[in-house]
Amino acid sequence: MRFTAIRNGAGRRPMLLIGALLAIAMAGSAGAAGLPQIVHARQAHFKALGRAAKSLRDQIGRSHPDWSLVASEASRIQHLASALPSWFPAGSGKGHGVKTRAGAAIWARPHEFARAAQTLLNRAQNVTRAAASHDPRALALGSRALGQSCGGCHRRFRARSSWW
Repeated sequence: MRFTAIRNGAGRRPMLLIGALLAIAMAGSAGAAGLPQIVHARQAHFKALGRAAKSLRDQIGRSHPDWSLVASEASRIQHLASALPSWFPAGSGKGHGVKTRAGAAIWARPHEFARAAQTLLNRAQNVTRAAASHDPRALALGSRALGQSCGGCHRRFRARSSWW
């Protein structure tokens, strides 16, 4: 009877189930091991985004902006904004001894986060177009709207610190 069950494939099911469970457990631990790198990369991307936004604001404040620098920074912001949703893979929030200020709402309300990220991208594209047109007024307005979308995300999706 046992020989028939193994020959028919019934004996392999428990082994396949055990193998699948081991693979899931190993993937989970690999994800936890890669968490510091994910958070570090995310923080580096946000720092680059902040530097580009500051450089853009500095140029907007000038009477004669360097339009090639404005275009470069606007393009950098647009590129980073397009990649932003990928910086938050599932499970890359708080925990595992990694410090991050990413709020749980990012993963609890993914559709709302995706809409906010799309708004950021749309506004970054507007800034890029304004930079290409060399229109200081459109650039200033677009930059202000871009900053508002950044602030909106920080209010909704960033964890609060105890010292704020």
